[in-house]
Amino acid sequence: MTSSDSPEYLAQSKVTDLIVCYSIPIPLEILSTALRLWAQQQPWRGGLAFDDILMIWATIVSVGLCVSGLVYGPPYGMGRHIEALSGQEVETFMLGDYVFSHFYDFAIASTKLSVLALYYRLFPTQKFRFIVTLTAGFVFLWLATMEFVLGFQCRPIQKFWNSEIPGKCFDLVAFSYFTNITNLATDIWIFVLPLPIILRLQISRPKKIGLSFLFSVGLATCAVSAVRLSVVVSQGSSDFTWAGVPLGILSVWEPLGGILCANLPIIYKPLVTAFRRAAGLPSADQSGAGVHDSWYRLDNSSRSKGNARLVTYANGADGEMIRLEPVEADGILVERHVEQQVYYEVDHTAQK
Repeated sequence: MTSSDSPEYLAQSKVTDLIVCYSIPIPLEILSTALRLWAQQQPWRGGLAFDDILMIWATIVSVGLCVSGLVYGPPYGMGRHIEALSGQEVETFMLGDYVFSHFYDFAIASTKLSVLALYYRLFPTQKFRFIVTLTAGFVFLWLATMEFVLGFQCRPIQKFWNSEIPGKCFDLVAFSYFTNITNLATDIWIFVLPLPIILRLQISRPKKIGLSFLFSVGLATCAVSAVRLSVVVSQGSSDFTWAGVPLGILSVWEPLGGILCANLPIIYKPLVTAFRRAAGLPSADQSGAGVHDSWYRLDNSSRSKGNARLVTYANGADGEMIRLEPVEADGILVERHVEQQVYYEVDHTAQK
């Protein structure tokens, strides 16, 4: 009896690890996007925008990715050695892998497009928007290419999950390397794209660093993509239901990282403000002299060509709305210094 036939070998299982790793992203993605929608409904925000709609779609697809992994993965052999599986289990697993791959492509592309739509809305400069549009076009092309190849990899398509039927499947190892490398390169490009603009803003260095961190924190997603690429390169084992576990886990955590990092710049400020209010603490922007900095976002999505005038609002120290003068919408305004002097007339007779 060989080691691959021994009961101990056949009993090995990573099913529990898979179920946990496929389940964790679901509540995190839903909660993160729900907080984004809540933040966008705050009085000083302009309501839902196109990038928010794209993020809702990306979240739905990413949850679908996790669900497809849970439904078709562990119940049909993922996390166990292929020698321990029946032919029917392997066929159903491969069908699930086909569905899983479609969800992955759309989840990755939708998250990228949501981030690009946010950039387009926040940074109104014509050159930057042109670069964002070109990048979005590349992401669309990447998605279309992935879906085309996945759809025509096997003829007939059923041969992808049923090796017994007549037909042919193409070996796409080199193509897989190419698509994963371009995916990683696009991640890096997207998340460093706004940094040159932020670094040129006329704001204090600490806030410049803070903004840079918020917009480039998605580089953590790039790290996940890089690890996933290294796993793709190492694939090739005939025991794919066992050896493919790391790739499956990274495939659901990569969209999760993108969603969390894309939502962070939107939810950070309202969330911190809400927590401080709930704890009875003064605003983080408030100083002892009644002077505070109000951070807010200009919504340039409705800006027409030319120097349109925007009426903007800031969040005061006690949460009140402060209407500011109209400003020319020819750039991004990220900071407004508001000085508020408050005088109290004390009735000394009431204290006697």
